[in-house]
Amino acid sequence: MSNKAKQDSPLVRSVLALDGFLSELERIGTKINSTDMTSDFDMEYIQKLMTRFAECGQGISEEVANLSTQLREAQARAEAVAQGVSRQAELLNTRSNELNAKLEEFRILGGKVRELNALINQARRPDELRSNIPAFEAQLAGLIENLQNLQKSARNSRMKTLERNAESLVQTLQAMRKKLRDLGPKLPS
Repeated sequence: MSNKAKQDSPLVRSVLALDGFLSELERIGTKINSTDMTSDFDMEYIQKLMTRFAECGQGISEEVANLSTQLREAQARAEAVAQGVSRQAELLNTRSNELNAKLEEFRILGGKVRELNALINQARRPDELRSNIPAFEAQLAGLIENLQNLQKSARNSRMKTLERNAESLVQTLQAMRKKLRDLGPKLPS
């Protein structure tokens, strides 16, 4: 916030006005108190000082009331902002929990993909691999479906990075499925 905007706020104007009245009150009070009332002095001048002193006292009283009003209004604004921030914090917490749940789901699916990949890589002979293709295909289909559901859920929740990661893993599994299909008998899509 710029200094100009701060100086223009009602709260700052009230504080400055109060400070001005206090400074003037002290200055005039010092003059009045330093006057020797037992000597020859300008009575009219002292009377003007006394009137001005009373005006400053009245100004202080009014500005204290104004400052009090400005402080209550500032407090109300601060409370309104704090309530908004509190609502945003709740939304952030909800979003964070949602993201963590989806990331955990992605982590679990990624683990299943690694396990399946390890099983496929353990098949040493081509005939051993071919005989397990239907089981591998079924696992791949389930993983692809789960990842596509997670991808859609991430898209609906506007979690772009998770959506892209799920999509990438789906593409990897689809490529793995194609390689398996190329090894074995023709399977329906």
